[in-house]
Amino acid sequence: MVNVKVKIDGVEIEVPENTTVLEAAKKLNKLIPTFCYHPKLPIFGGCRICLVYEKKWKTTIIACGTKVYDGMEIETENEQVLKDRKFILEMLFTRHPLDCPICDKAGECDLQNWGTYYGPQINYTPFTPFDKVRPEEDWQSDYFEFISNRCVLCLKCVSVCKNVNGADALFQEERGFETLISPDKKPMDTESNCEFCGLCVDICPVGAIIFKPFKFKARPWLLKETISTCGMCSLQCPVAINHDSNNILRIRSTADLEICAGAYLGYDMTGKNRLNGGMIKGEYVAIDEAISKTVEIINDNPLETAIIASPYSGNNSLRVIRDIVKKTGVYLSSTTTVTLLPVLDGFKEQTGENYNIPDEEKIINAEKIVIIGNDIVNTNPVMSYYFHKVYFEGREIGKDKEIFYIGEKAERIKKYLPKIKEIPNEDLINSLKEIESFTGKINENTAIIYSTSSLKGEKAFNIGKFLGDIYKKYNASVFIIPVERNAFGLLNILRKQQYLPDILKKMKDKKIKNLVLVGEDIVEHFDEDDLKIAFSSLENIITITPFEDGLALSSHIAIGSSLWTEEDEETEGFRKIKKSKSAVKKIQEKEILSQILDKLLYTPIAVREEQEDIRYYDYQFFITPFIELWDFGYFSKRSDNLMNMKLKNALKERILEG
Repeated sequence: MVNVKVKIDGVEIEVPENTTVLEAAKKLNKLIPTFCYHPKLPIFGGCRICLVYEKKWKTTIIACGTKVYDGMEIETENEQVLKDRKFILEMLFTRHPLDCPICDKAGECDLQNWGTYYGPQINYTPFTPFDKVRPEEDWQSDYFEFISNRCVLCLKCVSVCKNVNGADALFQEERGFETLISPDKKPMDTESNCEFCGLCVDICPVGAIIFKPFKFKARPWLLKETISTCGMCSLQCPVAINHDSNNILRIRSTADLEICAGAYLGYDMTGKNRLNGGMIKGEYVAIDEAISKTVEIINDNPLETAIIASPYSGNNSLRVIRDIVKKTGVYLSSTTTVTLLPVLDGFKEQTGENYNIPDEEKIINAEKIVIIGNDIVNTNPVMSYYFHKVYFEGREIGKDKEIFYIGEKAERIKKYLPKIKEIPNEDLINSLKEIESFTGKINENTAIIYSTSSLKGEKAFNIGKFLGDIYKKYNASVFIIPVERNAFGLLNILRKQQYLPDILKKMKDKKIKNLVLVGEDIVEHFDEDDLKIAFSSLENIITITPFEDGLALSSHIAIGSSLWTEEDEETEGFRKIKKSKSAVKKIQEKEILSQILDKLLYTPIAVREEQEDIRYYDYQFFITPFIELWDFGYFSKRSDNLMNMKLKNALKERILEG
């Protein structure tokens, strides 16, 4: 890459050619105001507030959209620049309402901040408050509200919806002062292409688009912000959690612009039906009493006890579970034995290699994307943000891709106009034998994406063999993507597990009398009636869960635990190993498990039953429910926001079906 020398405010700096003046100035920590610019969006250059002075051209230029050249000389704060910036602010304030006291953006508003930075603005025009009134635009949504007279026409909301999310659900209506931002269809919640990621709210420099559930709830400067890793799926997106130390009031994207409805709408699950202690036979007790009773049950009969671990648990919790199994010899299983593990084992049998998930650059730079099974935009929405060319600091990276879908139901992926072959997931194996007749030639520039929510058991194993064959034959990038937060971490830590259907059979045969459930994800994979039969054969069911409803109500003992927003944890997923940080303090799952471990007695190896190797088969009571954009495991069922969206869209479908 060729570098060029640029002088900014008398300081010479060397930067790669095609760098914008704005990004070059940032390297010298120069403060240049912007409204319409974001490093992950294409250059728009509409607000003009980023003006700087080009000494050789003897004029002001926009810093965000002008590329540097060798020998360029820039002044960022001379008299002309300051005068021009103040004039632009004066124009904006002339038609902007003075409603900061009731605006949710107050305290984090760019217009407010730059107005303060550049001093008092003088209104030279005879506008009255009545002249600031603009046409209103009702988005007909329970979640997003557009307030037209606050809009500064930066159009970042339109751009982020098109160039990051890809939904293209917002557009510019009218021109000039009459410009409005409107959804593609109304009512927005049921008719629009909107995916409710909230990026339009987060990226708005003023309070023109607001998130209704947060409206009038709190002032930003009274909230604390914790940057963490999202735990709603396995993509590990960075998120900003806003809280008051006790309650989470919203979850937003960081500057990476990687968030989906799971976190943006699902933040409210953190305050719903929480179990803050223990329960024994439906009666609330101190958590220490519930833990002591659990230890007593396991110690009495460890060889007739099973632990079902959760792929939503962090690595620290899973390490404690591993130590419990080593100490006591209890049975161990998890839902990953029917979803992810068979796929990985099939892949390994075909390739002779352990599976390693490719980097996201393989998607960004791919020429062709083939999605197999469930719609990845529903199961792991942010992955689809890489299905087009992306932008960074004024540069285009990657390219738009040819996209193919082979699976049961193409839904949100339709935003990219893919070629579609809809077949039941159960028939995928036979259909994929002639995959190139549908997709064309597959090569190293092809990305194959499979969601492990699509198939279970032997069918998942066969899909793994197919994916291994594609990888081996064509050197294509194969992405095996779980829906659960830490499925890869679970398999890497808990290496010796039993097939979960075998555990259920042992329960029915009364070979297992005590069951310890960590989390509630088991209900997402097995028929409810079959689980009732298996559970009714047990003497004790112990559930470690964040919630007091659900499985806690049908358990002999329930112990309240933490959500991902409350954990200092580590997970392994799409972005390898990432750490999360607790925003709100609760007793953490790893602490509960550690207290149980410390009190357990050792079981001699000589008396333990030898564990059998897993043999995959298709259990007749598997269920594979269709996953929508609002479904994020058992967590999403506690979110009023997500369940409201699910209900509204289900009612719409029912009406259409007549």
